[in-house]
Amino acid sequence: MTKYTILTGATGLLGAFLLRDLMIEDVPVVALVRSSRMETASERVEGVLQRFERRLGRALPRPVVMECNLREPELGLTSEEKAWLSRHADSMLHNAASLSFVETDAGEPYKSNVAGTRNALELCRVVGVRNFYHVSTAYVCGNRRGRVMESDFSDELGFGNDYEKSKFAAEKMVRDSQWIDSATVFRPAIIVGDSVTGYTSTFHGFYAPMKILVPLIEPEDVEFANLSSFGETIGMNPNDQKNFVPVDWCSRVMTSIFVDPRLRGATYHLTGDNRVSIGDMSRMIAEGIRRYKKPGAKRGLNRAASDLSYLLPIFHDQMEVYQAYWRDDPEFDMTNTRRAVPQFPPIPMNEEQLLVLVRFAIESKFGWPKPKPTRLDFVAASALEGSDNSVVERTSASAFGLRVSGAGGGDWTVERDGASRGLPLDAPLMTMNSRTLRAFCDDRDLVALEEKSSWEGGSESEYKSALAALRELVARNALTNQYQAAVDR
Repeated sequence: MTKYTILTGATGLLGAFLLRDLMIEDVPVVALVRSSRMETASERVEGVLQRFERRLGRALPRPVVMECNLREPELGLTSEEKAWLSRHADSMLHNAASLSFVETDAGEPYKSNVAGTRNALELCRVVGVRNFYHVSTAYVCGNRRGRVMESDFSDELGFGNDYEKSKFAAEKMVRDSQWIDSATVFRPAIIVGDSVTGYTSTFHGFYAPMKILVPLIEPEDVEFANLSSFGETIGMNPNDQKNFVPVDWCSRVMTSIFVDPRLRGATYHLTGDNRVSIGDMSRMIAEGIRRYKKPGAKRGLNRAASDLSYLLPIFHDQMEVYQAYWRDDPEFDMTNTRRAVPQFPPIPMNEEQLLVLVRFAIESKFGWPKPKPTRLDFVAASALEGSDNSVVERTSASAFGLRVSGAGGGDWTVERDGASRGLPLDAPLMTMNSRTLRAFCDDRDLVALEEKSSWEGGSESEYKSALAALRELVARNALTNQYQAAVDR
């Protein structure tokens, strides 16, 4: 097994797809995630992976999860967690970011994008991680026009909004870091939903006009409404063009580049071959309302387009924050990206593709209601670690790795005297899914476990010993957990 990669932003839209694709590639990952009001960091990661598992029809491995805070020095990790990372991790894929276009009272997007990147780089310096992959944006080009090369990086012409300005500052910080051996920069354009299903968990950018207009306009009104007129209230020119890229394509390209060390150290534009005009986008939003919105109360058929003019101020007030965002995009060169991953050409953003995105947004009601919090009825750690959730590294030569895929799974180094988080280097590996481990915890049937688990890198006799060690560990932790439960009662 290779060393671990630290991934930030694993529960955001792009981060979730990156986590999925890294898990599919069997890349060991440490997901640095903050808890929410309703879910722990681990539960948030579980929700992400379970959603993908339902679509894929297969169980995925689980990352090591650590609670973090972008705003805190070294991302708020404990000394024990940093010691663990110094032994187990050798790279970081920094994806966490704020999408705020105008600076908020809380200091976003600068707190997350600039200070957060500084804290991530400092963590890398402290734990000795020297390979850094940074998710920037194609719009660090700011107000440049014409053709923007992947080698271009200048702030001479200024920026259209605070998001662009903060991402430029963050990328510059990465490039100037002296303790990084290789800095790989990904610059996606405007990320939209999955190219097949349309799925997205965030409704910014491309979705913002639609999110405002869909509740206001009934399907029968679309033929009377010139949706471009709404955009014109904030200066959107129907002939201006925007560069949209599906999240699944971005993640696939980034993961392919990540797993090939030969591709480190370059800058990659993740942009489309064709840009979409504001006029075409407006037409597809209108078509989506006509096709996919359920009709509400009828308001009469003898309506003129001017009847909807009362909606223009509403649209203007809610969209004004995006005004600088909707200017005409430059052309982005993709020489490095095409050379690195010729097998993944950009997905054309044609009318059919746009309708996939619009349909998902409308039928999902723009992500409302939100999914219920994820709750697990089995967590492998409780069977393996008992009441000790330590991340201290084991050193015995007899240790083996255990990878449990599926709900509540994870990676461990297992010995007879205990288990610790994370897979060991250069040691045999046992793999199974969480259902198999749960059944084994109930019946301790070694024959059934051997039939439903796999073993790599060790002899048959070592496999037998590992199975026996696992049974001993599970039995001991079961007794410990039963005793603790009795004490708690």
